[in-house]
Amino acid sequence: MIYLLISHIPAPRQLTNLDMRRGITMLAYGYQKFGGPTVFEELPQSQLIPTDNQLLIKTLAVNLTEEDRLERLGTIQSVALPHIPGHDVIGKIIQVGAAVTDLDVGTVVAARTNHTYADQVCLDSDLAVSMPTNLDPVTAVSLVTPGIVAYKTVRYFADIQADQTVIVKGAGSPVGLLIIQLAKRLGAHVIAIASDRYAKLIATLGVDQFVDYQHQNPVHVLADRGDVVINVAIDGVGGKDDLAMAKFDATIASFARHLPATSKSIRFQAIQPTEVISDQAALQLLFKLLDTGQLTTTINEQLPFNLTGFIQGHQRLDEPHVGQVVVAR
Repeated sequence: MIYLLISHIPAPRQLTNLDMRRGITMLAYGYQKFGGPTVFEELPQSQLIPTDNQLLIKTLAVNLTEEDRLERLGTIQSVALPHIPGHDVIGKIIQVGAAVTDLDVGTVVAARTNHTYADQVCLDSDLAVSMPTNLDPVTAVSLVTPGIVAYKTVRYFADIQADQTVIVKGAGSPVGLLIIQLAKRLGAHVIAIASDRYAKLIATLGVDQFVDYQHQNPVHVLADRGDVVINVAIDGVGGKDDLAMAKFDATIASFARHLPATSKSIRFQAIQPTEVISDQAALQLLFKLLDTGQLTTTINEQLPFNLTGFIQGHQRLDEPHVGQVVVAR
């Protein structure tokens, strides 16, 4: 399951000679057909004008996500062409709407919004979170969507308590790596399930046990062990295994929509977008943890903010990789 915040956009207006004379030469990076990374092209971006409750930001860094990749492949039906993808952004405010009073021009903000593969992004002001001045935009942007999902999973869907045994399946994913850290901060005993290529990284996060699913059967190793089982593998596959690893009366939080039938008494929570905890509240707390060294993110690669960078970034998304791919100025 992928968090979706997708909206239809009009076709980008082509620059005219008058635009060129006025200096309107901003670009967005998107595509007019679905396919591999090479479908990306430069799309001229019209001058954006914020409404009363909006901000206009100059983009500094964009986090490339699995959601972006699925959009590019055409597997998300609500995406209309041509499309400017992107959801995670750090940018500097260059204009504020007339009704915005709590944010100023020059402030660097983070947001989860839409169409962020662009020189400039217009967004509702209530989506923006001021970024701590000590944080690097590349590090901060890598936390946006993975951090929001991880925080809401730990605090709301799984409702982790101290001394619980928490099994994290898909632990090597960006969301899984953050869930491990947040669960450990709450005093949980954390067992991580992932492939061997994540073993060294996960070990640095202080997990109590690591299970390499390529060489061990997690069900045999962890049968009836989990007070909480969190499945953030793609689409929450393996519901029967989740049930086998869960104690009676356990909580299972998963990207799956439902669990198979079981005789166990299980509290099941499908991880999905929710505003019970707002994205902004989650990001504010996560940035504090990141700023004070209580949370870490993993950057796989930083690429330049241009057409080549976005193509290369999506090539990385199509390959096995550890950590986040960020495009930045």
